[in-house]
Amino acid sequence: MYIITNMEMVNNMEALGLQIRKARKQRGLLQSDVAELASVRRQVIGELERGTYKGAMWRVVDVLKAMGLRLSIEPVRFPTLEELSNE
Repeated sequence: MYIITNMEMVNNMEALGLQIRKARKQRGLLQSDVAELASVRRQVIGELERGTYKGAMWRVVDVLKAMGLRLSIEPVRFPTLEELSNE
């Protein structure tokens, strides 16, 4: 499994798409290659990479798995009132 290090924080579909495109190109794969590996249409890969995909989340996970990637979820940390008052 490939793990991308120093990945920037992804907080929207467009940013996720850019990371998927970057990983695909690093692996020397075409969109059609990834589509075949993930058993989805090539258009799905294009939509994911453009950040316009509106389909099922399981399909995103399948594409990531097919590319040897994983999706990680982390809580967002907000500053405390004390931290805000010290600024």
